Amino acid sequence: MTAPRSQRGIALLTAMLIVALAAIISAAMISRMTLAMHRSGNIWNAEQAWWYGIGIENWLGTKLREDARHSKTDNLQELWARPVDYLPIDGGSISGQIIDLQGRFNLNNLVLGDPKTSEAEFVRLIQAVSDTDEVTARTIAQSAHDWIDSDINPTRPYGAEDDYYLGLSPAYRTGNTLMVSPSELRAVRGMTPLLYRELAPYISALPTATAINVDTAPAPVLQAIAQLPQGTGKKLVAMRSGSPWQSIKSFRAANPLAGRDTDKASLSVSTQYFLVAGRIKVGDGTTQFYSVLHRDSSGAVNVIRQATGAY
Repeated sequence: MTAPRSQRGIALLTAMLIVALAAIISAAMISRMTLAMHRSGNIWNAEQAWWYGIGIENWLGTKLREDARHSKTDNLQELWARPVDYLPIDGGSISGQIIDLQGRFNLNNLVLGDPKTSEAEFVRLIQAVSDTDEVTARTIAQSAHDWIDSDINPTRPYGAEDDYYLGLSPAYRTGNTLMVSPSELRAVRGMTPLLYRELAPYISALPTATAINVDTAPAPVLQAIAQLPQGTGKKLVAMRSGSPWQSIKSFRAANPLAGRDTDKASLSVSTQYFLVAGRIKVGDGTTQFYSVLHRDSSGAVNVIRQATGAY
């Protein structure tokens, strides 16, 4: 009588163990299936967001082509400069705007343009947007020049080439070519995360030498064009808000600039390079979409590069 009862107890325990193992396996399978479904959904949403970004790019590119047919100048009162704050789409929303990249300081001008003039402007811009001393500002400007140029000779007295960066931990080398993104400035000697955040809205990295559009440049950039007193940039922005300048001659005749030596060759009232910045919300995800556009003299618009997350 004892043996059969023992066998029945063992059988019961075995059955319970099998049921428990089956439950564990089923839970693991369900968990994996749920995770796979979430991954598939995220991939789908990301793909969908990307194509919405392409749609924003095409739509705003059309605005730029239309603008070229009706105007030879570019200013912030024109239709292309008006942001789209909210546009509903299937499963979410989009917003976007066009930013004039020639209203910003082109870092590649440190090599492509007049190096001395560009360096002086960049130093003034750094000091205009941050609490930075002149030595630090010059260190960043000269080191940025060295980062872009093709030689290995540091600009004196504050520049930096491979011999400086290879001594850091982790070590790295200079780019020795044009910057593709202004975010490359973060790797340059003297730059800090805080200073980069302060500079980011006022810098660009364009593939050719470019003039600054005085009708779209923010106050710190306008102030950096010449050695202007503090606050002069804001006065210039206020002056153009009601009546944008139609020529560089009229800009240079503006009261704050009268009698000052400004390089008219580095100034413009029209633009070729623009940034499309889009924010796409699909499902639970949000994607920042960026596209750099070039508009040539005929009005044709071409894509220079695209990115998500950061420009």
